[in-house]
Amino acid sequence: MKMRQSNKLHVLTFIIPLFMIFTHISGADDIIIGDVRFQGLKRTKDHIALEIIRPVKIGDIYTEETEGLIIQELRESGIFNPEITTRTNIEGDIAIIDVFLRDRWTLIPIPLFSFSKSGSWSVGILGIESNFLGYYKTLGLGFFFGSEGWTLLSFYNDRIFLGTDMKLTAGFTLGLNEVIDENVYEGTIREYQSDDISLSFGLEYPFSEEFSIAGSWGYNRSILRPESFAATGIPDLHSTGIIGEIKWKDLYYDIPFEYGFLAKTSIGWNWGFDGTPDYLTVNGRIKWSLNPSRKHLFVILGNAAWAQNLPVQQQFRLGGSPGSRVLPMGRIPADEYADSAVEYNVPLWFFPGGTLSSKVFYEIGYYKSDIVTRTLFHGPGLGIEIYINNLAIPALQFNVAWNLETNRYQFNVGVGMAGGNPD
Repeated sequence: MKMRQSNKLHVLTFIIPLFMIFTHISGADDIIIGDVRFQGLKRTKDHIALEIIRPVKIGDIYTEETEGLIIQELRESGIFNPEITTRTNIEGDIAIIDVFLRDRWTLIPIPLFSFSKSGSWSVGILGIESNFLGYYKTLGLGFFFGSEGWTLLSFYNDRIFLGTDMKLTAGFTLGLNEVIDENVYEGTIREYQSDDISLSFGLEYPFSEEFSIAGSWGYNRSILRPESFAATGIPDLHSTGIIGEIKWKDLYYDIPFEYGFLAKTSIGWNWGFDGTPDYLTVNGRIKWSLNPSRKHLFVILGNAAWAQNLPVQQQFRLGGSPGSRVLPMGRIPADEYADSAVEYNVPLWFFPGGTLSSKVFYEIGYYKSDIVTRTLFHGPGLGIEIYINNLAIPALQFNVAWNLETNRYQFNVGVGMAGGNPD
């Protein structure tokens, strides 16, 4: 028995040094990232730039993909000029990476103007600073005035909340809202004015580059003007609620379009006060953007939503947006709808700083509301768009669509992000 124990000890004393030698040899060629130094930054803080390139960390193993990944993450942030270069100095098993880049101008004033065949119009200005004080935070402030009232809004976006991959959003809206509800024949079915206020906070957590979950809280208050309440009998809105969302987003940007796949769904529950009922909302969206030829864009799009006990002021608004451009712009109320569209967009002219493109599309869908039974809509359309480089939302667009169910055409013009549908 003692002899066997002695043999085991001899075997262990042989294996352990052999294992240590093997692991030393296998890791001997690893090069460790000792530092990443940013050259040329004027506004953005160095530690913020390090947060932006989070997939690459000091202490990680240096590979052939490291420098390309750094450049990719910096470009995708949108706050640096795209001309980014790197230089790596390797001393022994330590790599020192120098990144040469420049901050870009990130304060963008966006004039907004839109009008439609129905006569509605809106003008305003939206200012967006996407690198507030050099901390990679987005702050926006806008004011809009038009035929349907006025709105003051502000929003905040922190894409590296508390130094993590989580994204924090917050928003505030205040205004006089004049609502004109129409049917597909552009006949007015309801009209009212209300003083509105809303607050929201949200947090998104990415499990990977593509998959994320998000949660948000919102507060809504809408008080009808006395004459509107007398004419419609619509009660005031007072509610607070939460929304949960899951999203798969695998998109990439290649001037002027965004390509890839997006799918997201959300469910929200709202508690009502002062006579407002509790209500439930469910939303879903799928978008598949392909590049069938160089710089062309082919899009397949689907949207759907359903609600229970939805107050009139919170109804989904259709018309003028992708999937429902054959409907009167922003005039169709719905508590349930589904639509889909196919679109083909071709660049016509690449000019310094932007692109002029032309598109054709076909849409089909249905909707229903508290006073409109299930209604089908479908038809073709065409449009002209102007894109500004590094913005995947048209800066100017003109659409004409034909509803084959009603034999009526719809057109809308948007300047700035009016009519845009960011993901």
